[in-house]
Amino acid sequence: MKNIMKKAITLFSILILSVMVYSQNYYPLIEEDKTWNVLSVVLVSINPPFDTTFSTLSYKLNGDTIINTETYKKMYLSTEEIPTNWSLWCFMREDTDKRVWLKKNAEEDEFLMYDFLINEGDSIQVGYMEPVYLYVDSITEVTINETQRQKFWMSCKIMPDYRETWIEGIGSNKGIVWSGSAFIIGGWYWLLCMSESGELIYMNPNYNSCYLNSTGITEKNNTIIKVYPNPTKSIITLEIPKQSENCMLEIIDVYGNVLIKTEPNNPKEVIDIQALKSGFYIYMLRAKGLYKTGKIVVRK
Repeated sequence: MKNIMKKAITLFSILILSVMVYSQNYYPLIEEDKTWNVLSVVLVSINPPFDTTFSTLSYKLNGDTIINTETYKKMYLSTEEIPTNWSLWCFMREDTDKRVWLKKNAEEDEFLMYDFLINEGDSIQVGYMEPVYLYVDSITEVTINETQRQKFWMSCKIMPDYRETWIEGIGSNKGIVWSGSAFIIGGWYWLLCMSESGELIYMNPNYNSCYLNSTGITEKNNTIIKVYPNPTKSIITLEIPKQSENCMLEIIDVYGNVLIKTEPNNPKEVIDIQALKSGFYIYMLRAKGLYKTGKIVVRK
């Protein structure tokens, strides 16, 4: 009897310890003084040359408010490179079940944005504009700022090419408030950076800056960068200034998946795109002092 009791106590102790360790290792998403920098890309034309414009949106959690007995963090928005002017954008809260909710204003219903207890193979409806069901393809661990965190790999059954990832304590690769943004028409969002109390915690490995803005590009730079033919079938030709340094070209589908990534070495370079299906794609060219995005039409 004593041995049985000892084993039961030991098992109970292990269970409690496991729960404590799990709890200690979880990184909450909704916390005071967290900020996110999100790249916003907007199509400005549906006809050639299919140009886009882009800017950086900064989001910050600061202060609490109580709405219908629930305590929410206030989410503020700024469009400035060095934010000084912030406007209240929404309210967000994280419950004890590690679910994150968004409430656009005090009168509207709240929407589920994240669930960090979801399991592989589960589906979840998220988003506040047109909520969609995301399917959890897999859950892995990643090292972020010397910490181990869970990463959730998501897809959307009715949009087979759509992909989204969540990282515990950081949020969606689409941006903190854009989880489930599969049906946004005319633009898309990508997370650039996340900071806590001014300290950079995460930076998107596809970018080298937490702030991008196409309005800083001169008209001269816009006209000397050429991408043609457009529409195209199997290749595109890229022309860039001879003095351009550290060039990076990405071709991305409308769901945010990077399909082609290359570093052009010549002022005039041919890029093979035979692997792309017919449809619309976005190119993003980055070099020292240059940023340009646009739309490519592939017709087989």
